Amino acid sequence: MAKERIFGYDALKAISAFLVVLYHVFLIDFGYKEGEFFYPTIPLVLWLFIACSVPLFFMVNGALTVHRTYSFKTYMIKTARLLFIGVFWGLVLRLFFVVRYHDFSYFSSVSITRYWFFFTLALLYFLQFFLNKAPSWCRTLIIIALLIFPFLNNFVWDVIIFVNPSVSMPSWGHSGFYTIYSLVYLYAGDYFAHRRYGKWCSIICLVMGLALLVFEAVAVTNHTHKQFDVGSYCLPTIGALLLSVAMFLIVKEWRPKSNTIRKWFTFFGNNSMGIYIIHILLLVVVRGMFPELKTMTFHPIIVLLIALTYTFVSAFISELIRKSPLAFLMKI
Repeated sequence: MAKERIFGYDALKAISAFLVVLYHVFLIDFGYKEGEFFYPTIPLVLWLFIACSVPLFFMVNGALTVHRTYSFKTYMIKTARLLFIGVFWGLVLRLFFVVRYHDFSYFSSVSITRYWFFFTLALLYFLQFFLNKAPSWCRTLIIIALLIFPFLNNFVWDVIIFVNPSVSMPSWGHSGFYTIYSLVYLYAGDYFAHRRYGKWCSIICLVMGLALLVFEAVAVTNHTHKQFDVGSYCLPTIGALLLSVAMFLIVKEWRPKSNTIRKWFTFFGNNSMGIYIIHILLLVVVRGMFPELKTMTFHPIIVLLIALTYTFVSAFISELIRKSPLAFLMKI
């Protein structure tokens, strides 16, 4: 008997994919002016939901895989497949850059890491086999350690640079070792997938998470004197964690009555990996055709429409590939 799909997880993957596209499209000015103290604008606050993009992907993967027992061979096959997909599409992306700039030196660069999500997920699958064999207290200690560094550590530094924007931050990484902080999101997905919480829990996490992200945006912007990166910079922070938990709790229980809504969200959820892969290639093509886009900004509604267009086109290209003999290039 086929296993029943959980619509909430498809919806979470669809939302995550769109938020990733929205982050990469960018094209929006959050109101930073050099030499002036930065105050958060409404577009910035709304765009901070992008902090949930990749974390939600990890949480859904955690909800679907952590509680299952796979053989070592299965874990290695999944890991190898993820590494292959990341390297393959990374090389395709390099080829796009070569065509765009007519410069073969791009093949010598390490930009296959633009698909870092696959490499991180491969690492998580590899670690998961050993963590599942370890005592529960061992996993708990690892998660606590990661919550302290980098999550809590980043909050402490946000407070320090907010009080004194001119202070020098230490050279060690904002995200800790590689992207190992993603284990927190992976196990958070498993934890919250099997527990029910009232709507007030979601609301409190949402408000606190958004407030902490706004605080971070103000602190970092005034410290670096640059427009805040609403995406990758804030991933390993308490604000991003709380906001992602809130989104996960809200959406996983969502059951829309409209069959049309369910159909479309399921479609985009099924093609979430394809959207992630293809939209980056499309962005390279479009920016190669219109290089002036690098210095342009648009109204937030226009940016949303552009991101939706990229999402739709990427999803349909992904669907075509998934129905072809090349489907293995989209399958984790």
